[in-house]
This record gives sequence, structure tokens and C-alpha cells, in this order.
Amino acid sequence: MRGRRPRHVEAVRELFLDHITPAELRTLAQVSERVVEKLDEDPS
Repeated sequence: MRGRRPRHVEAVRELFLDHITPAELRTLAQVSERVVEKLDEDPS
């Protein structure tokens, strides 16, 4: 599995991150933060 990680990161960058604008990247970060916050909420 370790040998796959660097290639996966490289592929994500080449296929996705290299093709979005800085503004889109900021939006993606904001959405990701919101999702993580929801995942971290106490279910009770």
C-alpha cells in the first residue's frame, strides 16, 4: 500500500488540483471543512 500512496497523491494533483483555480480551491476547502465539522458533531 505504501508504494501506491505517492502515485495516488500525484494523480490527484495532475487530474484534479492542477486544473482548478485558487478561488475554486478555497471553495473546496470551505466545503471540506463544513463536511468534517458535521462528521465531528456529537450525535446526541
